[in-house]
Amino acid sequence: MQINKEIIAIELGKLIDRFFQLPEVTAVKVRDVVMEKGEDRSAKLQDAMEKSYHDCCSDVDLAVLVTLSTTGTVTESEYMKRIDRFGISEENCLGFCFVEGNNMYRIIMKNGMRYDFGFEFNYDESAEKFSLERREEEYSNPNWSRDNVNRFWFTQIQALGKLYRKDFLIGSHLANMNLNETLVQQMVLRDMKYGTNHHRYGYEEELTYVKYQGKCPVKSGNDTFDLIADKLYSAALAYDELMRKFYPEYVSRSEIFFKIWKCYEENRK
Repeated sequence: MQINKEIIAIELGKLIDRFFQLPEVTAVKVRDVVMEKGEDRSAKLQDAMEKSYHDCCSDVDLAVLVTLSTTGTVTESEYMKRIDRFGISEENCLGFCFVEGNNMYRIIMKNGMRYDFGFEFNYDESAEKFSLERREEEYSNPNWSRDNVNRFWFTQIQALGKLYRKDFLIGSHLANMNLNETLVQQMVLRDMKYGTNHHRYGYEEELTYVKYQGKCPVKSGNDTFDLIADKLYSAALAYDELMRKFYPEYVSRSEIFFKIWKCYEENRK
């Protein structure tokens, strides 16, 4: 895996091509660069990258401009839930989360590409009506939802980006959040085991993440950097271990996380 300006531009072009396969998508906007369906986008893609790329941790701010029929039945909220139609799903994403109020997803793909993906809606009485095809809903454990899983892994990358951009305060804050998330996993599993969420006394539980502490292979020579890196390493492995107790079929995501991390580390060096 590699992450650099050229690869981000290539992957962005592929994503935009996928977006334009949807008839209701009339344009894609990256920052203030608007690319319309059917036009030669090469120069605009380059312009968009110049405004978006700072380093390998960069994300791309993009929005799709969608035209819906004024007499159609598809609502904005229904439409935004179907990001699978845009080629974005757990199959090719490490993690993602929806930002309420901003009509935006924050996404980290398994190939390391990061997107803030938003929607802008227009209405036209002459627009073609369409319906959203049904899809089979993936099982989501009521004790630990798939949304939790996707949010965790996005936050891991968000924290990693802050770490490599030397924002140790936010990086550590996000890493602490995810370590705490593994403790919440353990608390939920305890409730499931004992059939209650009220425990007058504890059970001297072992903290899962502790077994992974001090084993992070990434060393920078900066004590604060290395401390945060160790938190992220421990959180990743502990989360994967605990996830199998909620989803026996769960496939480890830490391996993808570490591949992206390796790219960040190679760029640092």
